[in-house]
Amino acid sequence: MPDNQANNELELIQKLKNGDSAAFDALFTLYASKLFNFVNKYLDLKEEAEEIVQDVFLNLWKHKKEIRSEKAFKSYLYQIALNNIRNYFNKKLVQEKHKQLIAQNYLFEKESDANELDYESVIKKVDQLIDQLPPKRKEIFLLSRKEGLDISEIANYLNISEATVKNQITSAVAFLKKAAQESGLSNSLFLVLFYR
Repeated sequence: MPDNQANNELELIQKLKNGDSAAFDALFTLYASKLFNFVNKYLDLKEEAEEIVQDVFLNLWKHKKEIRSEKAFKSYLYQIALNNIRNYFNKKLVQEKHKQLIAQNYLFEKESDANELDYESVIKKVDQLIDQLPPKRKEIFLLSRKEGLDISEIANYLNISEATVKNQITSAVAFLKKAAQESGLSNSLFLVLFYR
């Protein structure tokens, strides 16, 4: 990197640490496409790669004052991206585990109808119920029940109060229990609601 460009980047990073949103935008422009190409090599899924890049920069903004070394900024960004990629794969594994448990339990309970059902149809029903939650409530619910974060971890991660997290989870569980009963999935959905 030429000296002028390096100096300009160091200046942008220092401004970012001081909360300058224009500097943040400039760094996003500088690194977003490079990070996307890096992440997409692992995932080969455009939408997921774009989401991870957005999360990297969201994380960067939230923790801007914690940037220790301006000279290691690129490595810092790529490390955040790698962590997010790892979390993405871990989350997928957890989700698949839960989906298989739900489907197996449902099919066992409905043995007489087993020939008419398959895992995919059960999984689709469960996902549809969860998708009916308001976006923020859904995010909090999934962080709790799918990723296993506790109340304080979710509150810190989303920068909201623990009381808000508890209220959102309680509301999500109440809605899903009712929706599950109406859909004939109550016992299966129990695994999603309470299994950790």
